[in-house]
Amino acid sequence: MKKIILLLSFSVYFLFSCKTSQTTSVKKAENTVNITLLQLNDVYEIAPLEGGKTGGMARVATIKKELLQENPNTLTVLSGDFLNPSLIGTFKYEGKGIKGRQMVEVMNAIGFDWVGLGNHEFDIDEADLQKRINESQFNWLASNVLHNKNGTLSPFAKNLSGEEKPFPKTTLLTFRNATGKEVKMGMFSIVLPSNKKDFVWYDDFFESSKKAYEMLKPQCDFVIAITHINKADDARLAEMLPEVKLLLGGHDHDHMIQKVGNTIIAKADANAKTVYIHRLSFNTQTKELEINSELRKVTAGIKEDETVAVVVKKWEDILDNALKQAGMDKDDVVTEIETPLDGRESTMRNGHTNLGDLIARAMTAAAVKPVDCSIFNSGSVRIDDQLVGKITQLDIMRILPFGGKIVEVGMKGRLLERILETGLQNKGNGGFLQWDKISYKEAGKQWFIDGKLLDVNQDYKVMMPKFLIEGKETNFGYLTAQNPDVQGLVESEEKDSGDLRNDIRKVLIAYLKKK
Repeated sequence: MKKIILLLSFSVYFLFSCKTSQTTSVKKAENTVNITLLQLNDVYEIAPLEGGKTGGMARVATIKKELLQENPNTLTVLSGDFLNPSLIGTFKYEGKGIKGRQMVEVMNAIGFDWVGLGNHEFDIDEADLQKRINESQFNWLASNVLHNKNGTLSPFAKNLSGEEKPFPKTTLLTFRNATGKEVKMGMFSIVLPSNKKDFVWYDDFFESSKKAYEMLKPQCDFVIAITHINKADDARLAEMLPEVKLLLGGHDHDHMIQKVGNTIIAKADANAKTVYIHRLSFNTQTKELEINSELRKVTAGIKEDETVAVVVKKWEDILDNALKQAGMDKDDVVTEIETPLDGRESTMRNGHTNLGDLIARAMTAAAVKPVDCSIFNSGSVRIDDQLVGKITQLDIMRILPFGGKIVEVGMKGRLLERILETGLQNKGNGGFLQWDKISYKEAGKQWFIDGKLLDVNQDYKVMMPKFLIEGKETNFGYLTAQNPDVQGLVESEEKDSGDLRNDIRKVLIAYLKKK
């Protein structure tokens, strides 16, 4: 009898516990609002890369649609850098420079929700930037950047039919669940001031972040940020504002995720090789926020969205025609490499990379007669990415989209020394020099040419882009054919299509094919 009573008691307790647990789960679900954020950053290419293996904005569109089916509260966000650089952006279409038009059209087709400004948005001139802004159907957020119009500061704005819609410094977004419970999410966006132009004014991004957070916090349940700054500054920002729950980062091109205090910092790989999916669950009763982040690779296993694929193909056909006119075969495999070639702007403009060395060696090899050394400006490399595996002519075009002639310049050693010193002073910008057959000893501040100490009185023969000898690069205004220390200039015939020196891209292709 005691066993029967105990069994009945246990059954009643078990049923009561299950019912209580179910009730608690139901209440939790009723009080929970789920938000999904699809994050991209630093996207310059609309089509798949590496022979179709990775990336591709039509595949991103498919991921977005899947997430929307899973949760209607889904936002697609790009954390800066998309208008430039790109190979296709250097060509013309309908008589006008493309300059990011292809990216805006593709992003409109996908249905992006919010973007932050990246430093590369300011590569293009003021008028073209305004055109891209006006063409966009997504929202822009800018907390520390203003438009400088002849000394008057105002927010950048979308201009439609004469009506201006200024970029907000912050935004407040409301999400609801099926029961009507709602959550308010605040968001701000900052960018580093690495591309200073006369028409752009930057405020300190740490101070701007602090002001934005203080403005948003009383109005919302939690705050996140779109950031386009160095990862070290992201970490510092997280320490400074520990209540900002999530930093959707950009500028660094390799995927990463870290937690600083209670703040999650996430960055995907450049060119949509990966995306981050953040699933946020906010309990409206307890005010607790749970974030689960997933890095998803964008591969050939993801079907392309048909609508977006049509837009991508339109622009790829435009690119194909432009390349054919330039005598290039984009699918031709030039070489295959195992060690990634580093063409990232942050490395090439601050130090020497294997890609910089490779281009400079190719220039040396292209000389008709032996030269003492080769130099070129890092700013001529615009890929801002790393390359590995099969390298095609298209990849070479992406590396050096502007092409241009290389020339042999005879000069006095004192001028060569001045050029090399200027290159060091240009650290951080496009005038930083990459070279071949040159070395520098910091301890004695000595330059060596082909292993021998540079002699200021000796004559040298130097291969360089014609762009450099025209004095067009930063702080190189003195470097022209008229400089008294320039002793001669040897260049190819413009009309000789067979002379590789007329196009540095063809110089690099030929060099790689011989290796």
